[in-house]
Amino acid sequence: MRTGIIYCLCLFSLVFFGCSGAKYLNEGQKYYDGATIRFRAAKPVKDKSKIKPEMEEMLTPKPNARLLGARPKVWFYHIAGEPKKEKGLKHWMKTKLGETPVYFSDVDISRNINLLENKLHNEGFFDAHVDHEVHEKKNANTITYNAHVNEPYRYDTIHFPVGESSLVRAIRGTGEESLLEKQQRYDLDRLKEERLRIEKGLKDQGYFYFDDQFLLFRADTTIGNRMVDLHMTVKEDTPPQAKRFFRIGQVTVYPEYQFDKRNTLGEPDTTIVGYVRYIHSKDDFKPEMIINHVRIREGDIYTKEAELVTLNRLTQLDVFKFVNVDFTRSSDHELQTDIYLTPFKKKSLRLELQAVSTSNNFVGPNFIASFRNRNFLRGAELFEFNLTAGYEFQMGGQKQDQDAKQSSLNSYILGAEGILTVPRFITPFDIENVSSRFVPQTRFRLGYRLLQRVDFFRLNSFEIDYGFSWRETVTRRHELYPVSIKFIQLGSISDTFNEILGNNQLLARSYEEQFILGAVYSFFYNSQGKEGRATRTHNFYFNGNIDLSGNLAHLLQLGVRKKENTDDDPYTLLGSPYSQFVKTDIDIRHYWRFSRSSRLASRLIAGIGYAYGNSVVLPYTKQFSIGGSSSIRAFRPRSVGPGTFETPENLRFIDQTADIKLEGNVEYRFDIVGSFKGAVFVDAGNVWTLKEDENRPGGRFDSAEFYKQIAVGTGIGLRFDVEFFVIRFDLAFPLKVPSDPKWMFSEIAIQDSDWRQQNLILNIAIGYPF
Repeated sequence: MRTGIIYCLCLFSLVFFGCSGAKYLNEGQKYYDGATIRFRAAKPVKDKSKIKPEMEEMLTPKPNARLLGARPKVWFYHIAGEPKKEKGLKHWMKTKLGETPVYFSDVDISRNINLLENKLHNEGFFDAHVDHEVHEKKNANTITYNAHVNEPYRYDTIHFPVGESSLVRAIRGTGEESLLEKQQRYDLDRLKEERLRIEKGLKDQGYFYFDDQFLLFRADTTIGNRMVDLHMTVKEDTPPQAKRFFRIGQVTVYPEYQFDKRNTLGEPDTTIVGYVRYIHSKDDFKPEMIINHVRIREGDIYTKEAELVTLNRLTQLDVFKFVNVDFTRSSDHELQTDIYLTPFKKKSLRLELQAVSTSNNFVGPNFIASFRNRNFLRGAELFEFNLTAGYEFQMGGQKQDQDAKQSSLNSYILGAEGILTVPRFITPFDIENVSSRFVPQTRFRLGYRLLQRVDFFRLNSFEIDYGFSWRETVTRRHELYPVSIKFIQLGSISDTFNEILGNNQLLARSYEEQFILGAVYSFFYNSQGKEGRATRTHNFYFNGNIDLSGNLAHLLQLGVRKKENTDDDPYTLLGSPYSQFVKTDIDIRHYWRFSRSSRLASRLIAGIGYAYGNSVVLPYTKQFSIGGSSSIRAFRPRSVGPGTFETPENLRFIDQTADIKLEGNVEYRFDIVGSFKGAVFVDAGNVWTLKEDENRPGGRFDSAEFYKQIAVGTGIGLRFDVEFFVIRFDLAFPLKVPSDPKWMFSEIAIQDSDWRQQNLILNIAIGYPF
């Protein structure tokens, strides 16, 4: 074994030595390994953390990607040679895996210095200059650009245009929201943003033809003391139409527009809805449904906001492939509006066969058949009917006792659901949408799911949901399901599982036949919804949920029944008990972008559930679990805890669930070659019960001891990311198990086959874990 490992290490070293690309260099030739920027100033430079990355992005060329000192893309480029055809393995290797070598001789240092100096001047450092130093290594050179700066120039007085024309008065009217302030550092990018702000403000006042290019800034630096007088003017050659405000004239909607003709198919008919002309040849849509989302009204002053809201709402209906709003000048102060809508195909059928399950650490064939009707009731309603069938078996995991049945880790799932999504609020009372820019949705769902754990039990669940989804802003979204009814029925069970339930009353109550009469609210925040945020250094995600069940039913029955419920005699609905609980959880994520090819992703999950009144324990489907391909990857799915409890080998098939969950994950992600990405990760967490469980000693949460019971695992990952899907392979092993207070660093023995069989877990999944 050791000989094999030494051989592999030697082979790995030889490959990486070749990947360095040194043997492909000509005499006197060197690679370019990039550049750094260093500020030279008498005082600390404010905003350096913002300015420096922007300057680094300007430098060209970009060096070849390196991994552990090697240049794998350059290596693939050279070994591919010169492909004879524009297809095949060699062409794919050279263009997809490979990358053209970047040499030091390719760097135009003078050009980079000019770019950096211009950037500094645009940031208010008018007297800045840049020089450079070259650092030579054996096979590659790097460059340091030294930016010599003094105190930047700042605004003293900001003057808006003078005059009494309607345009000039409108510009001055936007001054209270100006981005420019006294003592602010001169910043060309901020001046551009100010012009765009004024343009948007004017367009919302009817100045349809006004453009930010018609505004001019003049900076006077002669006043001394490193101060600037800023004067804003309107260019003299601004066209007359840009100085006028316009109103909306005739509004016409074409709901069946085709690109090959500016008309509808067949003989067109005209329907007048309000003041809007609706030109159609078929009755595929209810005219009122479309017109309700058109916020451009005849007689109103043109506003950019109304145009954007109309575009957004019609697009969000998800029944139109293309949405175009055209404005044509019909008089000196009026715009004719034409809205062209190209529909999607109404019905579609999708069949999908997956090789990997996305929900846990189990793999196997998973078949999905989905029927979609995008305009079910002619009001842009979306009807979906989905059928699922899958068989799952575990890959990777701790070695099991020889007496434990292997089938205990196998299961199959069958499911069917119908979902109707309506693009508006449907409630017994009127609800005003909090944002006019986004279309709210009402969802009705009816579903059935069967989970068969082979040789142990069958679990049936029937679900009815009625709720709403709406956006408050591009970053904030809400979901509210005032009606969420689930009926859980434990079907046929084996003698083995029946015996286990008989010995564990809490487990039996969590699996018992019952109703879940719930109401669920969820809040989502994602900073990447903002324009341009995807490339920012820091991004955040937050999801908070609260789930209530059984309270209204329990309150009603308390008023009707004289006899109070007990643990042994709970209140029932249609002959079956219903659960009563409150459950809440949060999911917080932070994405730290180091560069275009690497970032650090971290996540914290915390949750708690409490059963009371008509229940003594949370239903099985509502309890928390931990472990698996999107959780703590060094442990089998739902196998950790609760607390220090260690599951006996013959009961490994039972998911370990509990009332409290705490989990944290940190993952460093980096590019390798082409679509191949790598990761190094650490996962930690556990679950606990709120009450003592005699069948799971050590599982109760103790505020003084819980941190000692955290399970910790680590590992490496390989991902194949082609934008529209990600195949993920994560190899992990434990560093600490909850039942043992000691860490396992000294026990790591990768060369030992028994250790690998006991500890290494291979997780295969689709998509990133978070």
